Amino acid sequence: MIKVSEYNKFLSYNKNKLFLEDIPLENLGEKFDTPLFCYSVSQIEHNFTELQKAFKKVKPLICYALKANFNSNIIKILSNLGCGIDVVSDGELQKSLKNGVDNQKIVFSGVGKTNKEIEIAIKKNIKQINVESIEELEEIAIICKRLNRTINICLRVNPDVDAKTHEKISTGRSEDKFGISDKKVLEIFKKFKSNKFIKIKGLSMHIGSQIVLLEPFSKAFRKIKLQILKLRREGFEVSSLDLGGGVGIKYNDKNKILDIKSYAQVIDELFSDLDLEIIIEPGRYLVGSSGIILSRVIRTKSGDNKDFVIIDAGMDNLIRPALYGAEHKIIPVKKKQTNLKSYDIVGPICETSDVFIKKMKIHRLNSDDLVVICSTGAYSSCMASQYNLRKPAKEIFIKKKKFTLSNN
Repeated sequence: MIKVSEYNKFLSYNKNKLFLEDIPLENLGEKFDTPLFCYSVSQIEHNFTELQKAFKKVKPLICYALKANFNSNIIKILSNLGCGIDVVSDGELQKSLKNGVDNQKIVFSGVGKTNKEIEIAIKKNIKQINVESIEELEEIAIICKRLNRTINICLRVNPDVDAKTHEKISTGRSEDKFGISDKKVLEIFKKFKSNKFIKIKGLSMHIGSQIVLLEPFSKAFRKIKLQILKLRREGFEVSSLDLGGGVGIKYNDKNKILDIKSYAQVIDELFSDLDLEIIIEPGRYLVGSSGIILSRVIRTKSGDNKDFVIIDAGMDNLIRPALYGAEHKIIPVKKKQTNLKSYDIVGPICETSDVFIKKMKIHRLNSDDLVVICSTGAYSSCMASQYNLRKPAKEIFIKKKKFTLSNN
């Protein structure tokens, strides 16, 4: 048995047929229309457990960043493991509560919370709101006073650290729209010190997504530690620290990824002596590797200078390649003993940008062959559209020999 373990520990070939957990994907292609999102429950559980085990000194509250994938099955799987949720909208908040998440394990982040969303979060008595500006905090104070309620607050600090990730998913630089400048944090603590409705418990940060280097994390974490020590010297209680998420996953053979034990070790070494509640907000790391898209070849097409494989998955199912230039590993469901051939793998959408990968070498593909797009558990189905009025792809969850069709 040959495992495709770099992408998913539970994705493997057996006698040249591709399995997810103990189910042959060829069978799913016969049973369901494609494209089809398939998720390994065991991979989600493995990712959560491995992250927990990586920490030796601190015991962080892991709050899954729901924006990565808001499927109800995922919420329930992670909640049952003891995971909290990081939300960025009222829709995400309500869905978390509906699926049994403890309100005291819900953190509300995001730069553009409306007053209505803030009011609902206060009424639902969630764990905390991560505030992005003094203007937002002033609005929260007014709402709390009107409701005669208090709320826990962490100030999101912008540490001005380049995460060395894609330009469009970097969030911790001074020119990005997120967070509060280091220079303004102490001023805000002083201003709201006596406010009986606002309880500023600590700080939060998030410097970006799909980060594959340890250095940006280490640099940002050291900066925020200095800020905590400064606030404490000024007599302020700082009891909570939300370090955000951002740990990257493997998408293709060129990717190098961060060792999760090294990431946890930096947090252990920097913060274990500060008597802080540590919160982390992984999204992609927990679910990204669990998902695949099962897709069927519509036809091949010969061009003057290249050959194309047109598959039935498109940018309406997976927009990352069009949006970020992302490349996902694509593999055949059935291995064939043929020579490798170079193709551009493209979707059916009426946009030139509907391309998954160019000049990919794979064995010769024909109409009706099935292929798998790897690492699509995060920022795939949740960013899907009905562009070209295509039907939404179904989603199924697999555990060993059983699968469940999701109603989301």
